[in-house]
Amino acid sequence: MSPLSVLAPVLFGALLAAAGPTQFFREEFGDGDAWTRRWVESKHKPDYGRFVLTAGKFYGDAEKDKGIQTSQDARFYALSSRFEPFSNRDKTLVVQFTVKHEQNIDCGGGYVKLFPASLSQEDMHGDSEYNIMFGG
Repeated sequence: MSPLSVLAPVLFGALLAAAGPTQFFREEFGDGDAWTRRWVESKHKPDYGRFVLTAGKFYGDAEKDKGIQTSQDARFYALSSRFEPFSNRDKTLVVQFTVKHEQNIDCGGGYVKLFPASLSQEDMHGDSEYNIMFGG
């Protein structure tokens, strides 16, 4: 897992399977702190950084543009949310998310991973098995 030292609000879009489209997961963080009941912070390492809900330093609408933001520089972060298993066999899968960087990145990165349903969320770490990963 890479440090997300400067990754700003992350809005997770939709996992979509074309030919429908069917939406498997969508997160907009529009219901205040309720996101903390849907998302699990890994406890694999005691020094993981903490995410906070904010619109950040610049936004169009302070409420509609809220997302989660890393709160500490030079930290690793590990957060996951579970959704129902699905199959996209013979269908296109679209995974979309939005990132807003509010400061220059000198060393860091961010990744989105789709894990198997067997993932232990509280023990998730950089070597946890995953099915799809992208980012940089």
